[in-house]
Amino acid sequence: MDLDFSVKANGVEFFLPPGRFHVAYEEARALLVDHERFRGSDTRRQIWDGFESYLARFFVLEEHFSDLLEGEPLIHRLWLGGSYVSSKLNPSNIDVAVLVNTPGEKRIKGKPRAGWMTRAFDRDDVLPEFHVSSLRISYKPVRSVFKSRALEAEDQDYLRERGAWDDWWQRCRPPGAKGAPTLESAEPRRGYLEVAP
Repeated sequence: MDLDFSVKANGVEFFLPPGRFHVAYEEARALLVDHERFRGSDTRRQIWDGFESYLARFFVLEEHFSDLLEGEPLIHRLWLGGSYVSSKLNPSNIDVAVLVNTPGEKRIKGKPRAGWMTRAFDRDDVLPEFHVSSLRISYKPVRSVFKSRALEAEDQDYLRERGAWDDWWQRCRPPGAKGAPTLESAEPRRGYLEVAP
């Protein structure tokens, strides 16, 4: 997939056009680390290595609990965003929303060695070690979105949460803005990547 950072959203960095772009894991690395535009980066490779170490913790759990998980992964998808998914040469971290396979997570909850599922989303713990700013989104298959008021509360919560975060990942602060989000920053201005691990 040939994606280009061509949308100027905050006067300094360029971003993908608004939307969610599905890419293979290898394509994400090629776009965000190995591309010639980032050849001079001092941070991108180190951050990606931390991201891979972060993901490896989930894969270890998948292997350890393979019988309980019945072949299902713990991670449904990853959403990558923030300055790492921009033209910024030296970002300080990678923003990752992890769509966690909720039925699988429930099967291993409380079991010895499953504590990573809680620690993985503790920003104070994960950011310094892995250079990952992580966010958990529950993934739960929902048969249909039609007649959503008739859905179980858990299904409604999932659809609401997923939509809210999809909106959030496309926002961008106006030039020079700091602090809490504003209505001026609500319009979709940049894209993000969806990756299957």
